[in-house]
Amino acid sequence: MKDSTNTNRWAILFFGMICMLIMGVCYTYSLFQPYVMKHFSVDSPSASLPFTIFIAVFCVGNFVGGRMQQKTTVKLTLVVGYILMVLGWLLTAILPSDMFWAMFITFGGLFGIGDGIVYNVIVSLMPKWFVDKKGLASGLTLAMLGLSATVFSPIVSQWLRNYGFSKSFMAVAMVYAAVGIFGTLTMKNPPKDYMSDYTGTGAIVTTKKQYEVGEVFHVKEFWTLMGLYFCAVPAYLLLSAIFVSYGADRGLTAAMATLGVSAASLCQVGGRFVIPTVSDKIGRKSAFAVSFLITALGVAMLTISTGNLYVLCFCLLSFSYGGTQACFAPIAADRFGTKNVGTILSLTMIGFGLGSIGASLMAKVVGTSTAFICAGVVSLIGIGLVCTLPSPKKAREQGV
Repeated sequence: MKDSTNTNRWAILFFGMICMLIMGVCYTYSLFQPYVMKHFSVDSPSASLPFTIFIAVFCVGNFVGGRMQQKTTVKLTLVVGYILMVLGWLLTAILPSDMFWAMFITFGGLFGIGDGIVYNVIVSLMPKWFVDKKGLASGLTLAMLGLSATVFSPIVSQWLRNYGFSKSFMAVAMVYAAVGIFGTLTMKNPPKDYMSDYTGTGAIVTTKKQYEVGEVFHVKEFWTLMGLYFCAVPAYLLLSAIFVSYGADRGLTAAMATLGVSAASLCQVGGRFVIPTVSDKIGRKSAFAVSFLITALGVAMLTISTGNLYVLCFCLLSFSYGGTQACFAPIAADRFGTKNVGTILSLTMIGFGLGSIGASLMAKVVGTSTAFICAGVVSLIGIGLVCTLPSPKKAREQGV
């Protein structure tokens, strides 16, 4: 096994975790929203649009980040990504009160592209350094992203109370500038042929072939992963958006709502770490199956749940959602190699984008209760898709 003698890969993982933790400041946007409403004199649905656009553009940024890594260096890709992130927040901070539309470009566009680029770099780096522990490395890194909102919410709240809209956006821009310098200095690719002789044992099969992007469209598992991304989204996104309001008729008190949001956040963090780490032992296929089974169970319980059981359903859906999201990078690297995993992963995320949009449209068209039933059916379809993935034994026989 060919290891690097100059770089401690655990240090790379630690640095990546720090970058991810600070990247997640943007997920405190709900705290900024009232100040956006006040500054631009817009209503709540309008004030949420920049964040919605950011999520959509983030997927595009992932693809851009993957392609840039193929054409240039990791450091230059990170520089471009972080500059766009900083500009997104900085330009938003100085927008006049009559230019709310420009926030779609600054926050939604510039920041969305930049955040997607940086996310793709860090997520795709971890399987390259941890060929033998892809699930563990990806899980730890993405767990930090899930933990970020919990860590930074009190800090952001204090900034907003003390400094208001513009100065708080500037403060976040400076935080991203600082982590941008840190990330650019610490993140790098492993040496050529690093751990190239690792083949995987037991439940994990690692391909020897490094797939080019154009080749994956002819591989069935690529489309399966895109479908799994689609199936992993609806149940969690539907409930997370309306957890408090939907729970009003299910015996959810204010205290239980506060506790439920905090507990679900921690469950998502736990899922992002536990499920991909376990997948290193039991295999990606089994880990995905467990996640989707938990999702199906959570949705089934949701139809009859009240009070504490309702909160438990939210926790189950949060745990399974976090776990499935963190399993995609390891399984993509297993199946298609690490060379172009960033771009390939970004293409499978088309399923994530379609699932997000589909969940929102479904709720509006058929109503909330029916939408949850549909989400449960989608999770069962996810289990079906998981079953089509080859077993480790079959993968070895096929020379995957």
